[in-house]
Amino acid sequence: MKRLYLEFFVGLSGLFFLCILAFSFVTQELTTDYEAELEISYVSSVMQILDDVAAQRGQEKADTLLAGYAERSHLTYQRFSWDEIGLSPAQHEKLSRRGALFEGENQYWVVYGDQKWVYFLQPDAEQDLWLMLDLEFKLLWVSFFVTFALYSAIMLKLLSNRFRKLENATTAFSNGEFTVRASEKAGDRVGRLNARFNQMADKISDLIQSHKHLTNAIAHELRTPLFRMQCQLDLLEESALDADQKKHLGGIYEDVDELEALIEELLYFAKMERSGVTLQLQQQDVAEVLQRTIVHCQKDTSKQLVLDCPEHCDFDVDAHHLERAVSNIIRNAFRYAEQCIVVRAFCQQGALTIQVDDDGCGIPPKERENVLKPFYRVGTSRDRQSGGHGLGLAIVAQVVSLHKGELLIGESDSGGARFTIYLPEARCQID
Repeated sequence: MKRLYLEFFVGLSGLFFLCILAFSFVTQELTTDYEAELEISYVSSVMQILDDVAAQRGQEKADTLLAGYAERSHLTYQRFSWDEIGLSPAQHEKLSRRGALFEGENQYWVVYGDQKWVYFLQPDAEQDLWLMLDLEFKLLWVSFFVTFALYSAIMLKLLSNRFRKLENATTAFSNGEFTVRASEKAGDRVGRLNARFNQMADKISDLIQSHKHLTNAIAHELRTPLFRMQCQLDLLEESALDADQKKHLGGIYEDVDELEALIEELLYFAKMERSGVTLQLQQQDVAEVLQRTIVHCQKDTSKQLVLDCPEHCDFDVDAHHLERAVSNIIRNAFRYAEQCIVVRAFCQQGALTIQVDDDGCGIPPKERENVLKPFYRVGTSRDRQSGGHGLGLAIVAQVVSLHKGELLIGESDSGGARFTIYLPEARCQID
């Protein structure tokens, strides 16, 4: 904000100075300087009077009157010979003819009477009059700067308020509040930016809603034919089949189970994505929840699952969703761990922290953010050996987000992957 203010203030001041320079150039260089001509006419008239005085009463009397004129006009004067001042022939002729030549603001070359000497008139810097005029001139410039500074501050304040409201709308929209729109009132809009943002938000919201509805509808519609397939497989299994047919039948069962798991994950993910999902927060014992999760997961793997958690560690959390999140992380580790998966839970600065470590190959740093996206897989393989559907970790991210927590991916002590769930609002209590 300070940088924007300085840019606005410097730009406004610079534009003002450019206008002053352009005006001065046009009025002084390209056209006649009428103010200088008016001053010279006045001084030239005084010199003509001194010419008459010198002719009638002598040069000395004219010199005395010049000294009086300079004193009453708060000017000083110096006497020079023609050779000392170094005027051009044109200036020499003009000075001799008019008796006065403009040098600068309140500065003149003058001659009168016998024109033996040339006098230079200029303001007396020690006079209070010129000091006050100089002070007024400086105050004028200071007032310009103060005015520009105040104007810049006021305009920037107004613009910053409008931009802040627009920024709040974009932040809320990016956080999943797809009904948020930017205000289009006259005091809030920034040109057409608010309207364009709302148009974009409407289109994105429509796309997201249609995507959710399509995903939800497909998942529900697939359940009916899948159920019929399971019934037909059960009937086929009861019929007389040879060993080779039973082998193929077992493969079909596995495919149906995998499809059913995919549909279940898809429905769960769609449910978590829907706005309005509320958590059932209750005091739970994390040791019991994690122990129950590990016992359930251990049935599906031969790899060792280890729980490291203090007893009677109570916290406020939705046990069902958290159990699902930890289970998804553990099942993801099934596919990459070599021998062991360790689950730890502890309180860190009053917040619940759950870590899941494996001793596999780990996740490359550049892929750690991407693996939390739906259907994303590290690499291009989607074979049966690696398994998974690319939704498990996306569900974990949704659960942690609903708990207003943070999901971190790093490297475990054994070189594998480490998933850390940090819930600052869990308010855990260890006995």
